[in-house]
Amino acid sequence: MNDPNSNLPPIVYAEASVNSQGGVSLFRSSELITRENITQFYSHPQQVNLAIQRLKAEGFEVLETGRVTLSIAGSADLYERVFNTQIIAKDKPVIKGGGLESIGTFLDTPDTDIIGFVDPSSSNLSNLIEGIALSEPVYYTDVGRPSESPPNPSYWHLIPQDIAQELNAVTAHQQGIKGQGINVVMVDSGWYSHPFFARNRYRGKVILAAGCINPEVDENGHGTGESANLFSVAPEINFTMVKGNFKNSIAAFKKAVSLRPDIVSCSWGSSKQYAPLSAYDIALTANIADAVYQGIIVVFSAGNGHWGFPSQHPDVIAAGGVYLDSDGKLEASNYASGFSSNIYSGRIVPDICGLVGKKPRAAYIILPVPPGSTLDAVFGLPGVKHPDADETLSEDGWAAFSGTSAAAPQLAGICALMKQVNPQLSSQQAKEILQQTAIDVIAGNSNSATGGHSAKPGFDWATGRGLVNGFDAVKTAQRLAKNSHSPKQQPNQQPNFLSQKTPINLTEVTMDSKLRKHYEKILCALDNALQNVDPEIKGEYELVISAANFIPRSPISKAAYQLIMTLQSEDPNVKLKTKIFAAQGLLKLGRYQEEAIKVLTDLITDESKIPAIENIKDRSELLANAMEALGEASSHALENNNLLTDQDLLHKECPNGCKP
Repeated sequence: MNDPNSNLPPIVYAEASVNSQGGVSLFRSSELITRENITQFYSHPQQVNLAIQRLKAEGFEVLETGRVTLSIAGSADLYERVFNTQIIAKDKPVIKGGGLESIGTFLDTPDTDIIGFVDPSSSNLSNLIEGIALSEPVYYTDVGRPSESPPNPSYWHLIPQDIAQELNAVTAHQQGIKGQGINVVMVDSGWYSHPFFARNRYRGKVILAAGCINPEVDENGHGTGESANLFSVAPEINFTMVKGNFKNSIAAFKKAVSLRPDIVSCSWGSSKQYAPLSAYDIALTANIADAVYQGIIVVFSAGNGHWGFPSQHPDVIAAGGVYLDSDGKLEASNYASGFSSNIYSGRIVPDICGLVGKKPRAAYIILPVPPGSTLDAVFGLPGVKHPDADETLSEDGWAAFSGTSAAAPQLAGICALMKQVNPQLSSQQAKEILQQTAIDVIAGNSNSATGGHSAKPGFDWATGRGLVNGFDAVKTAQRLAKNSHSPKQQPNQQPNFLSQKTPINLTEVTMDSKLRKHYEKILCALDNALQNVDPEIKGEYELVISAANFIPRSPISKAAYQLIMTLQSEDPNVKLKTKIFAAQGLLKLGRYQEEAIKVLTDLITDESKIPAIENIKDRSELLANAMEALGEASSHALENNNLLTDQDLLHKECPNGCKP
């Protein structure tokens, strides 16, 4: 370990988790977090807003909000002062772009049992924040005016147009299925307006994630190149690139989710062979589970010798690699990872494969990049022959690379075609269709760093179900749409890996039998309350809810209910002082604030509200209590545009991506 006081970056990025509404901390859950339990780790909007104000008051910058965590930034000294801790730097081995083994710097604290976790319990924010996850670095899983056409080196290679042909997407294109109307977001290094895109009428926009500048520049070239894989398969999608800072990857992912896309494609990650998960890993998986819960299809690359993370998470589609040789034969790519997760029981990576090159560098698909960018230079090495370089110029705006970084946007493109013909398609359904319709691959081995598993008939650890088959997947999605009038999100479950095919089942959102018994009665009571809340709206509106709106009641909700019942009680035995304390409690919980403030304000402005039986001393004490409670509330006034609303945080599962 290096000197703990050296190597600390000037800005430390982190994810702050506001108290979870389920009563169990995001970082202390005994269960791995998926879309099935993610709502227990949402935070109440009022508490989130209060946490934002308090963090800013301490000097932190709040970069990105969300239903699970807040993305924050500050100096190491600031974290140490506010949270009474010490930030230390540790060097660890990592696998960077191109499959190169290197050293990465990770941040930690010495006084907790979770890697990269900051314990807020001894700070002034302990009543709002349950934990801080220090961000960890992630890496790409690839690795004059440029020409609008790719060069043609002498070795066997593919160009972007070949991707659509070999993945059987061209037949879908010929039937007018090109991804029209589907919103796809990539989180990557940026997107350069390359002449290749203009010639093919590929359009997109760039949104900056926190900490990024220059939306028109892609310094690395990775995002620009990998987007060509996506456009080849789905040329008419609505495309957005979130240019991310991969020292702060969760904030970039959350920015993508905030755009409410149909699909998010990520060609990056880390290597995680064994538990325990770090605080960063926990925060990342929770935000992924939240995205899938909202109806977004999330695709991650499986890795190139990495034990790919978060591609191991069961809610994502993990993209592996298959190599197509010059004779048209398919084999598992020995550059791509394939393994059984030691973290998520029964989880096999990859789920399905795209086209990926072979060792040593997977220089396979000629892709457009900004001229002189990092990838243009590192693959265009003068005088170096393939496979160690790509035999193109270092500033020509083209580079040959692939890896599972290329496979992820290829799969995302096929998902876009499926979503066009079946807009209600869920992430789980998309995964099962891709697997059911895949082309079986029975030759070759996956990367030796993750076991070098052999491809064989049926399901295997090298290629999952095999190579994606675009048109067959689209036809199956189309049939599914015709056979179902109102498909719902499916339960989070792994396919049966022992069978040759994975059946596609539609399952309804189910509710607890106790709730079902009183469901109609509840709806009637809610409708009655709506009609009687104000004469102006009586008969004008109805409340539309479903089983998905009901979740297990949290301890905070139970406490707030008891407090509001006390506050509203007309029982003469309930003392006024008790009601003041109830109002104070509601303000601290961030619940029923308007009613609590009204009670306190009435006491201060109209002393006739205080019963005459109270003596002078008691009256003064009651007034002091009321003013103290109001003072606490006003000190946390919510007054900036970065605050969240109930709609931002508490809207429920939307199979169609929660679009406005």
